Amino acid sequence: MSGSDIKTAFFVIADISGYTEFMSKTAIEHAKGILEGLFGDLVPAIRSPLAISGLQGDAVFAYAFESEVMSKQFILDFAEQLYCVFARSKEKMVVNTGCTCDACSNIKALELKIVVHHGQCVMQETGGREELAGQDVITAFRLLKNSVKADTGLTAYTLITCDALKAMDMVDYFDDSEFYTEDIEHIGAVEYVVRDMRAAWNRRRSSQRTFVEASQKLLIDEWIIPLPVSPDVAFTICTRPDLRASWLGADHVEMFNTNNGKLEPGSLYHCHHGDDIFPFEIVDWNPGEYATGLYNLPMGITMHETDELVQVGDGTMVKIRFSMPTSPKIMGKLMTGAVKKKLCSIILPDKENRIRRMTELAHKMIASDATLDLAS
Repeated sequence: MSGSDIKTAFFVIADISGYTEFMSKTAIEHAKGILEGLFGDLVPAIRSPLAISGLQGDAVFAYAFESEVMSKQFILDFAEQLYCVFARSKEKMVVNTGCTCDACSNIKALELKIVVHHGQCVMQETGGREELAGQDVITAFRLLKNSVKADTGLTAYTLITCDALKAMDMVDYFDDSEFYTEDIEHIGAVEYVVRDMRAAWNRRRSSQRTFVEASQKLLIDEWIIPLPVSPDVAFTICTRPDLRASWLGADHVEMFNTNNGKLEPGSLYHCHHGDDIFPFEIVDWNPGEYATGLYNLPMGITMHETDELVQVGDGTMVKIRFSMPTSPKIMGKLMTGAVKKKLCSIILPDKENRIRRMTELAHKMIASDATLDLAS
């Protein structure tokens, strides 16, 4: 094995808790169908830049080699999104079944725990297929057996090692009290944090959806931009401050109200275009699906922008829609016509440039990391 064979990667294991007991104590036909349904929703949700290394009974093992798109909060958002896919799938099964067998009656008992680690690995061929191997891969799997439930009471969680947090530059996002240590035989002490996924799901369910529909009266016609990357990568292009500044053609972007560096509803972009500053507040944040922001304009005038990501074949259609500007204030209502003209005079002449720059960013990412190319 040469040094060039060694890769550095993020490892993500999504494990269905209660799987063994569920299979052993319930009707096998229905239990099998339930678990196949859950995995059938989880597996498609694992998209580039992550790839699936294998399915191992009750777990899906995925990985992503280090790349520009993997920096900062990508994995945090991905883990939350993956849990929400699981919770939505489970909830749908509970609502839609009238069966009273043990399996169907105990769907709620199934939970998902996610382990995220970062380290080195090699690709090895096993049974005609390539799989990851190495000490850090072993560590990730060993972390499935942990003291999280005993320490926190949580059964639905994401465990993220400090190695992964350091690689993402997200250590400061967590308070000192949130760190735990697991002593693993032959490996040693592994420090990690735990995120409550059920709380994340409840926030997602209870949050108000803010979404500019194509059927609404829009400021300008909807933009449809095909990109040769997955919806998750396209979401990063649309929302990460430095990338957003690049395709918008902004001089620079300042960020305010971030949660220790993490973007989420309430975070505020200040996009500088010459002497003009356009404050843009995140109001709805669904990684890999859509993000909606609110432009706060003079005289109480506001306008929403939704960037929607739709997977089509080996790529993504980015759909950008701007709502009509509105204002509750009398002066604002009187000035909305002039503001509309001003906005159109800024956005429309630069439309093709923005689309070109966004497309170039996608191709630049593929050039630096071939695994992002879905068509390859």
